[in-house]
Amino acid sequence: MVAQRGDASKALEVGASGDITLRADREAENALFRVLDSIDGLRIVSEEAGNRGDPNAPLVAVVDPLDGSSNFARGVPFYCTSVAIADGDSLGSVVFGIVRNLLNGDVYWAEKGRGCTKNGRRLTASGVSTLGDAVLDLDLSRGPPELTARTGSLISAAKRQVHFGANALELCFLAEGRVDAFVDLRKMMRTTDFAAAYLISGEAGAVVTDLQGRILDPKLNLAARFPVVAAGNGALHEKILSLVSV
Repeated sequence: MVAQRGDASKALEVGASGDITLRADREAENALFRVLDSIDGLRIVSEEAGNRGDPNAPLVAVVDPLDGSSNFARGVPFYCTSVAIADGDSLGSVVFGIVRNLLNGDVYWAEKGRGCTKNGRRLTASGVSTLGDAVLDLDLSRGPPELTARTGSLISAAKRQVHFGANALELCFLAEGRVDAFVDLRKMMRTTDFAAAYLISGEAGAVVTDLQGRILDPKLNLAARFPVVAAGNGALHEKILSLVSV
């Protein structure tokens, strides 16, 4: 468990991803490393430390020790830990994903081809197929001004637009139908934030693609940046794409 606020919110340095590393980020990362370093044949890609272990290892762990660290620093109760395991070097090779809500202990878990669960209960994504009934999770953080104009029609069409500040946990909300869609057009998503929840939401039946509706398969490294259009079902996904695709 991540330490409480206070000293844990202290900024230490700029991490490998380019974001500020908090003391809480470092403590969470060290806790993960104590477990993952003991696994033979595993290298690690972490948002804070970057690459760790044998670059030729057959398995890769893609981890964000504290997704939502800005929320943590400000006392906003929405942040998580995300771990994905892959048997290759791109997103499509992820075979296992786990996201843990660090506030209430909820655990989202998926194995490729075997579905996903929350605290042992099987999840199915939303069946809402019309934008007028849909709750849309839209990340505009640090996006250029033109992005607001580009998403205006989508925001107007949706029943409600929200964003909570921890993308891994928000995609898990998509997996369980708490939100009906997740859209990030900024081309700033990283695999460390995304890999585990990508598998979880996909195993729940969500459709997750890029802006052109293509399958996402970026390399599992800190350099890859990409947009995301995700919805609980294909019908809603197509309607969102029709408003935002270029």
